[in-house]
Amino acid sequence: MMLAAVDMGTNSFHMVVARVDCDGDFQVLDSEKEYVQLGSGSALGLITPEAETRAIETMKRFKTLACAYNAPLRVVATSAVREAVNRGSFVANIFEKVGIEVEVLSGREEACLIYRGVLQALPVYDKQVLVIDVGGGSTEVVVGITGRPIHAESIKLGHLRLTDIFIGSGNELVPKNQLSDMRKHVRKVLHESGIPERARSAGFELAIGSSGTIETIEQIINQGFAGDCVTLLITEQSQLESYGFRQREFTRHELGVVVQKLLKARTNEQRAKAFGLSLKRAEVLVAGAVLLEEIFIAFDIHKMRVSPYALREGVIIDTLSKTWDGYKFSPNVRWNSVLSLAKRFYDNQRFESASHSAYLALDIFNGLRMSMTSTGTDHISEVVSLFDEADAELLKASVTLHAIGMSIGFRDYHKHSNYLIKNNDSLVGYSPVETKMMALLAQYHRKKVPSKKDEDFAQLSPEAQVRTRALCAIARIAVALNRCHKSAVKAVFVIQESDTCVLVIVPSIDPGSNKLHDVSLELWAAQHKVELFEKVFKCKVSIVITDHRDELFQSG
Repeated sequence: MMLAAVDMGTNSFHMVVARVDCDGDFQVLDSEKEYVQLGSGSALGLITPEAETRAIETMKRFKTLACAYNAPLRVVATSAVREAVNRGSFVANIFEKVGIEVEVLSGREEACLIYRGVLQALPVYDKQVLVIDVGGGSTEVVVGITGRPIHAESIKLGHLRLTDIFIGSGNELVPKNQLSDMRKHVRKVLHESGIPERARSAGFELAIGSSGTIETIEQIINQGFAGDCVTLLITEQSQLESYGFRQREFTRHELGVVVQKLLKARTNEQRAKAFGLSLKRAEVLVAGAVLLEEIFIAFDIHKMRVSPYALREGVIIDTLSKTWDGYKFSPNVRWNSVLSLAKRFYDNQRFESASHSAYLALDIFNGLRMSMTSTGTDHISEVVSLFDEADAELLKASVTLHAIGMSIGFRDYHKHSNYLIKNNDSLVGYSPVETKMMALLAQYHRKKVPSKKDEDFAQLSPEAQVRTRALCAIARIAVALNRCHKSAVKAVFVIQESDTCVLVIVPSIDPGSNKLHDVSLELWAAQHKVELFEKVFKCKVSIVITDHRDELFQSG
């Protein structure tokens, strides 16, 4: 099944074409963007004839693309059309000249759909999150948890709207008085809306940003674009070589640096050259960045994670829920895509075995994090302190996929797994570097250990290389502890004693004999895989067997 969705934004029109499988999971096959600037050129709340002409021509091209994929097309419009006094005639003209119905979203509907799109890209379903989407004419704000919006609201603040009112053509330095007036206006609108206060009162564990403006700012920070007239100060943690290994995110301080560098450039042409932007994006980025900086302050945001999915992907999900009988919304497309790839190459037994190995890997990972604070050696604590939730996700995914290469053959199957992970069309929501990371972790669960002789590994930053080696060390032991593919080891606990890391393995019950599994082979296999672990963490490893799990729970 194919579906297409178009987001008619104030500044640009976005289209995605997605393929939906029998389980209801979707994969974006194609996407297009056109700078239509529907909300530009009129201060009277009108869509100008010129803007309407651009919209009609763009929609004709988008319709042709949808037809090429045989994909039903759903079109939604946001702030520019929502607020236009001539929106009725505009929507009618689109239908008459293109043959497409345009659905005009309310601010709340738009915010809710953005939230649904974000849930497909990031593993945050169980977290109470604040989602900010900065558009051309408005900014959508959602506080939500488990797919339920607690607050979903829209503010009439957007980068194109602010550019038209306060900045203009941008062919000279932004005057300080205009910048000051814009900041005062943004603060006034935010304060009078009451939205920041409601969001802070509701509380949120994580701030997430979507939209072209926020994605552009994140790319400037983490990819380190610079030109002759601007030198961007990049923190050591966000160097280009580690881009994509960690979550796509940036801090308030990093945002402030970008704002100052944008303001120092004299023209939009200079901004475009300095930061590797299109001229159309450079024209509105100053207002967008300043607006986002004020949002960080008003909502008390210190760090923002970036979602590659937003409104148009939310529209795909919403369309499925309305047209597919029995469709069940499933968050976190990233993990679903890992499962989809695993099931493509595994039979049921192999899938269960790989999944259990991933479970054991997370036991060790979490055990190290829990035990390091009180009893860990300085070096163990130093390495483990680098771990975060992104590492846990990559470890789980890579161990789940570590044996898919066996579908090609047992000989060098770890290398085949690397190839299949890097060269497939199933992993969705992962950056190219994250996909490369999974491939490395899958390959180095056996045989050789990661080294700079591997080009993919050598391209990582020094910190990323340490993390990769540490995760590989965990993966090697976890896979060995499921040597017979019978889930004989039920759990692993980590106890740190001086310079020794003790891995306590708990056997499971053999359903055939109703006795504890004999895990002697698993113990032997794991003991032969501790060398990398000992090198990475600079400790001795002892692996012991116990059936006294209750005592471990009480002592932990």
